Amino acid sequence: MLYDCPYAVSAGSYLLEMLTPEETDEFRRHTLQCVYCQGEIVSLLPGALFLQELRAGILAADQHLCTDRPALTTVAARELRWVFTHG
Repeated sequence: MLYDCPYAVSAGSYLLEMLTPEETDEFRRHTLQCVYCQGEIVSLLPGALFLQELRAGILAADQHLCTDRPALTTVAARELRWVFTHG
C-alpha cells in the first residue's frame, strides 16, 4: 500500500491507543492539517471500534472467570482443614 503521508502508518496505532503520549500528541497535531490522515482515521475507525469492543468483552469474560473460582489459598486452607480433621 502506498501512503501519501508518512504519518498515515500511525493512524491504526493511534486508534488502538498504542502510541506513546508524545507520539499521540504529535499525531493529533499533525492530523489537524493533514486531510490524508484524517481519511485514514475515518476508514480505520469501524475496525478499531470493533477491536475495542472485542477486547472489552474478552477482559470482562476473563474477569468473570477469575472471580468465579475460589482463590488458591482458600482451596489449600480447606484441604488442610480436611486432612487434619479426618486424618
